[in-house]
Amino acid sequence: MVNSKIRVGVIGLGYLGKFHFEKYRLNKSVNLTSIVDIDKKNLDLIDSTDIYKTTSFKDIIGKVDAVSIVTPTITHFSIAKYFLENKVHVLLEKPMTESVSEAKKLNVIAKKNRCILQIGHLEQFNPAIRKLKCQLKAPEFIEVHRLCEFNPRAIDVDVVLDLMIHDIDIVLSLIEKDIKKISVSGKKVITNLIDIANVRIEFEDNVVANLTASRISTKNERKMRIFLKNAYYSVDFMRNELKRLIKNKNNSFKTTSFQFKKSDSLNEEIKNFINTCYGREKSMTSGECGLKALIVAKKITRNLSKK
Repeated sequence: MVNSKIRVGVIGLGYLGKFHFEKYRLNKSVNLTSIVDIDKKNLDLIDSTDIYKTTSFKDIIGKVDAVSIVTPTITHFSIAKYFLENKVHVLLEKPMTESVSEAKKLNVIAKKNRCILQIGHLEQFNPAIRKLKCQLKAPEFIEVHRLCEFNPRAIDVDVVLDLMIHDIDIVLSLIEKDIKKISVSGKKVITNLIDIANVRIEFEDNVVANLTASRISTKNERKMRIFLKNAYYSVDFMRNELKRLIKNKNNSFKTTSFQFKKSDSLNEEIKNFINTCYGREKSMTSGECGLKALIVAKKITRNLSKK
């Protein structure tokens, strides 16, 4: 791979998989060789004679060095395991796997075979979050609201694994402390799974994160507010905006706003994955990070099921 382009395949050509396909096709650092979907109709929609098409992911071994797996969560473990065991780098959409034990196994296999295992936590690539992480020190309280209009395409998992897991991942990257307590509340409204949830995570040293996620809102909103001693930050994920308010020594306040250009987080994620495969960068959403987020998300879903 040093003297030639990485050969890439996309597994799953549903709503999100088609975006993965487009990003790779435009990426000059890779050679998109293969696409996989169990529905031949999805394959036929791709008009390209130089790409190998198949309904079985096992057919592309030997044709790829790296893959994006964009399939239903229930299939993640078996497909990712197969490629990692065959020493193929994997970008795996979130949630990582159905169970924590499966996620742990994938990390072990990836490490053993020296493969990149990256998880699709897109919000880490939002420029406002990247700027925040360069500035933030010792947060004391984090408030998050992730509200979405109902979309029937993602109801194979509950709202915690569908939406909130993005914020769990970010919170864990901002607060590097042990969790003491998790309190939850949630309701099934439209689907047979939890559609709206509120979670309070209490960390050591009295640091708290309060997360709300809903997929039955009348509007789309993705905001995070971070409070710390003598300072306040707010992130608007949809507007790519970061605001900072700092208390000065004379007790006055200085407000600074950072407005970033509209970004393509999926493209940035894929670029990071490919550059990590080449050894040029470090994965921003590694399998270990995905595991940590999944452990917390699963604790939340278990607690919700007891309500």
